[in-house]
Amino acid sequence: MAWVDPNVNDIVAHLPGVKAAVYEKAQSGAGKAEAVLNAHRYQGHSRITVTRGDVDSFVNLDDTRGEHAAAAIEYGRPFVEGRGGPTQGVHALGAAF
Repeated sequence: MAWVDPNVNDIVAHLPGVKAAVYEKAQSGAGKAEAVLNAHRYQGHSRITVTRGDVDSFVNLDDTRGEHAAAAIEYGRPFVEGRGGPTQGVHALGAAF
């Protein structure tokens, strides 16, 4: 019977080629997300960023320059008194992956 090292996931995840491939996939997805976001841009404060961790890469919808509304931009929002009617989400990250 074959034996597999119980740490094989951790070993493979830390290989330089694997980390590079994960980052490349994140960059590719970020490009798609940016295109979706740009097609729906209202004021232009939000942006797509990519950050790298020790193993993973993360694609983020960043609205720290605007109204800190990244969740509302991605998913939409219901009617909010004083802010107008409900909005549809852009789903930039969801469309990219």
